[in-house]
Amino acid sequence: MNVGERWEWTQARYRDGMFSHGIASERQRLGLLESLLDPHTRARFEALGLKPGHQVLEVGGGGGSVARWLAEQGAEVTVTDLDTTFLDELADQGIRVLRHDMYTEEFPPGSFDFIHARYVLIHLPDPDKAVARLAEWLKPGGVLLVEEPASFPVMDSPHPAYRTIMRAFRTHLEQSVGSDTSWARTLPVPLEKAGLTDIGLDARLHVVRGGDEEAQWWRLNLEQSREAMVAAGLATGPDFDAAYRELASPDFYDLSLAVCTAWGRGAV
Repeated sequence: MNVGERWEWTQARYRDGMFSHGIASERQRLGLLESLLDPHTRARFEALGLKPGHQVLEVGGGGGSVARWLAEQGAEVTVTDLDTTFLDELADQGIRVLRHDMYTEEFPPGSFDFIHARYVLIHLPDPDKAVARLAEWLKPGGVLLVEEPASFPVMDSPHPAYRTIMRAFRTHLEQSVGSDTSWARTLPVPLEKAGLTDIGLDARLHVVRGGDEEAQWWRLNLEQSREAMVAAGLATGPDFDAAYRELASPDFYDLSLAVCTAWGRGAV
């Protein structure tokens, strides 16, 4: 284990765990997340000067919506994931699809005009190391765009069932996957340390209302984790049921995650 790494990296810990593509509801969960995040991601790419012909790396492509949109803009797209089950169909659209571990496998330095990672880096043993690796693959003046969630808004919710289950879920995520649910709050410092320039940052709070897409996304996250969380003693069946009632109620209105977005350019 290298200095700065919190635990030893194995692909199986993420690929075969609570976010496995083998889980029946995973495609639906990713689709909901895309609908919640894609508009902001697209707007940020456009603001940073995405142009037809740009070489773009989409790291941890998930359900493939960002890679597909990038290709529609005329970019030459490489999309990677540990499991490309949901991405393989994109090859028919001229997108290069690679089963690739960005934490241990390389691309040549200076390969890409844009590199994008969303909801990926917090799940790695040393996210700062991951940022430094990504920065090395940028062309001179190329852009690294990172979007990661932070859990602090849900930890002190005034809704008791939601607060209880969110605290338990955070602990489960940290213990089972190894995720650092507070790392996003350090942005954009890791990009500065990686030598990037023209640094930018924005942050926004997502809102969840009973029965909306954010609430549905949380319900799927929790259902995929319920059995393991109960077995670990982190929550009880009644805790889940009470949280589900809150998340389904039209009277429920609260904060969800914060999303921190940072970007910087490689040295020219």
